[in-house]
Amino acid sequence: MKTTLLTTTIHVPELLTAYAQNARAHGHAGAPDQLDFVVVGDRKTPAAAADFCRRLADEHPFACTYLDIPAQQEYLSRFPRLWQHLRFDSIQRRNIGLLWAYEHGAEVAITIDDDNFALGGDFIGLHRQVGSFGPLPAFATSSGWFNVCGTLAADDGVAFYHRGYPWDLRWREAEEFQSESVSNRRIVVNAGLWLDDPDIDALARMARQPVVRGRKPGTPPSFCLEPGTWSPFNSQNTSLLRAVLPAYFLSPYNGRYDDIWASYIIARIAEHLGDVIAFGEPWVRQKRNPHDLWRDLDQERDGMILTPGFCHALRNIALRGASYHQCFGELADGLAAAWSESGRWTETQREWRQRLLEGMAIWHATFDSIAAAPLSGQVSAQTAGAC
Repeated sequence: MKTTLLTTTIHVPELLTAYAQNARAHGHAGAPDQLDFVVVGDRKTPAAAADFCRRLADEHPFACTYLDIPAQQEYLSRFPRLWQHLRFDSIQRRNIGLLWAYEHGAEVAITIDDDNFALGGDFIGLHRQVGSFGPLPAFATSSGWFNVCGTLAADDGVAFYHRGYPWDLRWREAEEFQSESVSNRRIVVNAGLWLDDPDIDALARMARQPVVRGRKPGTPPSFCLEPGTWSPFNSQNTSLLRAVLPAYFLSPYNGRYDDIWASYIIARIAEHLGDVIAFGEPWVRQKRNPHDLWRDLDQERDGMILTPGFCHALRNIALRGASYHQCFGELADGLAAAWSESGRWTETQREWRQRLLEGMAIWHATFDSIAAAPLSGQVSAQTAGAC
């Protein structure tokens, strides 16, 4: 099962050394066509990143491809609309790595942030549960929502929610019924969790500042949510099955809700197709890069306001497709009508909606073109910094 681990960074990605050592220690580096790393650079990424990727590949039996800006432009020359839509100085250039992984045969794509540090478990092996059929403990709730952060143990017993969890549904668990069963459904996403600094909203971080020490007693190390019960997941320490990638688009125009809204789209399609999303292992230690929390809050505010209506629209669009690609196209078309203004939207909120729909149409057309004309060659190793 070929697996691609990818990240974006504006630093020399030295943290990948630990991931490479972890892969070798657990027997995942024996065949070059079974595991590779991809690093997507940006305008601020130092040139030394390319040298690091070359050295990493020299020391380990798998490729480490560094895509600098010229390499990205060459690679996306077949997709000019996507090239024009993606922004520089943006973590959403991760889309290029996801597309690269898909076109270069990855069955599993693992995305990490450059402040996610590997621990001692079998990182690759645990993420490779995507594509399997469990069995896994499965939760369902009467509200259709589950707070995965409720399974985490934090200092001082602080309670908190995953970034992007709808604000109007928080602190209402006492009102709902929760059931647990065993699922043998196909796992299409595995969202690994975090020690130390969890992925929460800026407002919650200002108020609560939780420090995660592990999982609560009695909580399974990995679990899934039954179709129809949703939680957001992010784009760090997350693996996606190949079939899902045509429906997983991170909009560079939706602030810090790019991966959140992408996760809700996947949740809607998985619900329709009868698949599940898993949470839990493998864990990473997040040593969060410095953030301006006020700026983060500015980048989250419109997402907080729009998410309830966005999710309501997703749940009410009828899907008929038999694949993630087909269903993504149906959602891209259906959202234009189903996700309409309620109340008084600002110009920024209108732009968020317009840009998301525009990006979804471009991403869908990109995978349409891949199906019509599969990749006939690869970007040159010299240009891409492949080793």
